[in-house]
Formats: sequence, C-alpha cells, structure tokens
Amino acid sequence: METALQLAQVSRWLTPENRRREGLRAAHQQNAEALIQLMQTYIQLKSVRRGRTSPLTLKTYGQSVKKFLLFTGPADSPNHALNQLTPDVFELWLLQLQHEGLSANTVKRHLYGVRNLIKALVWAEVIKQDITQGISPPAEATPNHARKKPLSQRQLKALLQLPLQQHPHQLAQATRDQVLLLLGGVLGLRAAELVGLNLSDIDLPELTLTVRGKGSKTRQIPLTSGVAGAISQWLVFRSDLGKVGPAESLLVSLSRATDGQRLSTDGARYIAEQYYKLLGLSPELWGLHTLRRTAGTQLYRATRDLHVVADLLGHSSINTSAVYARMDMDVRREALQALERQYGED
Repeated sequence: METALQLAQVSRWLTPENRRREGLRAAHQQNAEALIQLMQTYIQLKSVRRGRTSPLTLKTYGQSVKKFLLFTGPADSPNHALNQLTPDVFELWLLQLQHEGLSANTVKRHLYGVRNLIKALVWAEVIKQDITQGISPPAEATPNHARKKPLSQRQLKALLQLPLQQHPHQLAQATRDQVLLLLGGVLGLRAAELVGLNLSDIDLPELTLTVRGKGSKTRQIPLTSGVAGAISQWLVFRSDLGKVGPAESLLVSLSRATDGQRLSTDGARYIAEQYYKLLGLSPELWGLHTLRRTAGTQLYRATRDLHVVADLLGHSSINTSAVYARMDMDVRREALQALERQYGED
C-alpha cells in the first residue's frame, strides 16, 4: 500500500465524528471496500504493530473481511447485521469455514483478519464491544511439520534446473525464475521479502543481500557463489529489457499485461506453481512457503544449529526455527540409529 493511499485513508477516519459517521454508513451498507479501509486504518494507527504491518498482511485480512461479509449476507437483507453480531454468530462462521474444508491455520488467519475489523468497529463506536474476545481458533489435528513437507535435496536440485530446461530459448525468463527459486529455496526468503527486493539490496562484491522482513526488521544474508552467479546473469538480462517500471525492483514481471512492473506475490506464486507441477508435487506443496521450509530444513541439516537458522531466516525466536528440525526425517533417523548403536555396545 502506497504512503499516499495510507494518508488518504487516515484523513477519512481520523476524527471521532467522521469515523463514527462513515463507520455506521459502511456497516449499514455492508460496504466491503469502506470496511476494509477502516480496518486497515485501525491496524496502522492502533494495533501493536501499527505502521509496521506488511501490505501483504493487510491484503490478506481484507480477503477475510470479504469472506465474512458473504456469510453475514447482503445489505438489503442480511442474515446477520454487523451492529448486532454475537459471539455465537461468529463461532458459527468459524464452524462453517471448517465445514468448507479449510485447514485450521486458514481458519485462524480469517479469524485474525475479521477480529481486526470488529476492533475497528468498536474504535469507530459502531458497536459497543469486541464480540470475538475469548473466541479461540480451532487446533490443527496434525502438526504443521507433519502436514507440510519440505522438498528433498534431490527434488530441490531438480526444481532449480527446470527453468533452463523448460525455457532454453527464453533465457531472461529462465534466469529470473531460477533466481526466484534460489531466493526462496536456498536463502529461505518469505514471499513478500523476495518480491520486495531492490537492486540496492544486492552487494555482489561483498556477496551480501539486505532483506526487509516482518515488522520492518532488516537483516543481511551472505550470498553463496551459486546464488550470486544467478543474480549476476539475471541483472544482465534485466538491463536489456528496455522499459522497466519500478527501476529499483530486482524481480520484474515478464507477462504481457504487467511487463516490466515489480513482480507481485501472486505472480511469484504462479511461477513457482508451474515448476511444482512439472516436478510432480502434490497441490498441498505448491505454495511459495514450500521453498522457505526447504531452505530451513537444509540449513538445519547442514549446521545442526537453530541459532544460525533463526538468524538467516529472520526468526525472532529459535522456537520458531525448531520446526525445521522436526521436519527433517534424516535428523530423526540418525538420532535413532545412534541410540541403536549405543544399545548394541552394551
């Protein structure tokens, strides 16, 4: 979200009188655009993270609000008016999401998005209290590391070779795609981090990459020779593209409709998905986060040091990084084999 848009939103909701008037109108009309704008303004001004909330998170929460409004019904004959919601109604919506087959993590994401909308409506004095207080998201029956697998070393190697194999006569596209896969699968960048990279973030002589992560936290990552080489090749092709929109963005779109513009997260996800299909991966592994999971697992396997993994991936706690140790079946197999050898020696 651009700064100008943020300022325009703030001015609309800044005074209590305007906020209440506009909030009442938006709630009465079930106006998704206005309600999302109110929620985003609330997050940016009043939430714990405030202005550090990423545009991707704001966009995701907006999608949750739209989904919730489909449940509450149209403005002319709503099933549940926004100013008359109860905790029971909200829990009914969460139950419906689960019956739709959504995972517990997806339901949790929708809960957090709409919870921010409810808090924003309280802030605007459209409703009196937060009816989501005390409502917990459903627990996932299967641990995340058991459901979402990383790629094996063999699969990652095959994946990184696919761009050049599939596009031997479109080297610009092949090289850009390979850089995208390397940034995620080797360096472990999040989706928003890799599409948010600028040319100024790359220091090839020093072999370092500056990454702006969650909460506007910045970290420096050393570049391997392989990743640096791929980036160098892509920069040559990128400079020959001619018309490029945001001159500072590292990864740009090469599709006809958005040619030269900064690559979006949806665009990056689509690119990765095409190679996942060629690799024969199941759809549950098609997300960009599969690359980050793979990088985290391989990093732990190489170092056995959660502090190193946390530092490179930008985790604030090694507890978050510990999931990659649990994902690595080889690590657990080695531990059991070592234990078995001890028994054999007794």
